[in-house]
Amino acid sequence: MKYKIVYKATDRLLKEAVTLDSQVFSKKDVGDLEMCKKWLEKEKNLYTFLLYKNHCIGYINFARITDDCFNKFYDGNMKDYLLTEHDILPFSKTENNRCHLISVVLLKDFRDSDAILTLNEGFMKKITKMKEEGYFIDDIIIDCVSVDGIKYAIEQFNAKFITNSTHGKIYYAPCIPQEKNYFPSISLELLSQENLIEASLIQYEIFKNNWCGYCDLLKEVDDRERGQNVDLPKTYLIKWKNKNVGIIGLYLLPKYKNTVWLNWFGVLPEYRKQGIGTCALFKIISLARNLGYKEFRLVTYELWNNQAQHIYQKTMQIAECYTNKNDWLYAIKRGRAMIFSSSLVDKTVSKWNNKYVDLLGDKQLHENSMKKLKEDGLI
Repeated sequence: MKYKIVYKATDRLLKEAVTLDSQVFSKKDVGDLEMCKKWLEKEKNLYTFLLYKNHCIGYINFARITDDCFNKFYDGNMKDYLLTEHDILPFSKTENNRCHLISVVLLKDFRDSDAILTLNEGFMKKITKMKEEGYFIDDIIIDCVSVDGIKYAIEQFNAKFITNSTHGKIYYAPCIPQEKNYFPSISLELLSQENLIEASLIQYEIFKNNWCGYCDLLKEVDDRERGQNVDLPKTYLIKWKNKNVGIIGLYLLPKYKNTVWLNWFGVLPEYRKQGIGTCALFKIISLARNLGYKEFRLVTYELWNNQAQHIYQKTMQIAECYTNKNDWLYAIKRGRAMIFSSSLVDKTVSKWNNKYVDLLGDKQLHENSMKKLKEDGLI
């Protein structure tokens, strides 16, 4: 496809940009056309538009903001839709340029193409030109309201999670990186008869102190070979540098048809703290979206799974304590059960609100799996 990058904001492009907002954001996050025009009166160099067949299919708007506004964002007390022309400043060659990445928007039909790469390249070219002209970006604040937004903040800006906002997450970067911060190049290999034993041993090594799912892995492979498992569950080996370094998967709770759940997610200890887990989580979220589900959730334990909590805190949109009194109270109290949720569509994810998830079933699976592993001579 042939795309075109445009930096000059015309009335037509602004109207098309606001129309895009209405297609990808919840109502309160949709831009106000007249306010966007007032921003441009303060600084004309705010927008990078991506055009296809001469129509806007995506854009990035990036503005210098006042210190007071920046600090409110940093503390989680400011939202994009509250920005006025009084919060916007012209870019300066003599003062600090503390900036807000207001929006990164791309029409849904183009998200699986190279459109985002073209849009980002156009944006980075503009920033590079500004640097050459003596404008330097000192601080960047980003209010992410989607998993894709979080991914963009981490991948393109090496941004770090700061705090939760009203219905998103605040990320901060001290400057524009000199080079893109690419995630490790990983791939996911579907569980099969050929890799079942290795996958089971990796899963056991990661989770043996609390959970073991060998029986579930056996059943998944058997069902698939007999043609009885066309959708979920699906388990994958995480591959990095031609090595199997972890495991991840998806499953369903039959009662909740719009929600898909993260399953058996872990990286072997010697391969942690290299971005592999975060990259695998983003890949599995993309798979879940492509399967047509609307919500992505996971159950974890604040105490027992403490090493994974930082990944969930910085990537997922909502965190809730799980305290359903009809479930396994030992795990709830001793492990401190948590449920993290994110939306897979362009709307705010709903809270789980303590609906039953059957933690006791995990305990029974663990006991049966440990017994089966010993019977099969694997441990």
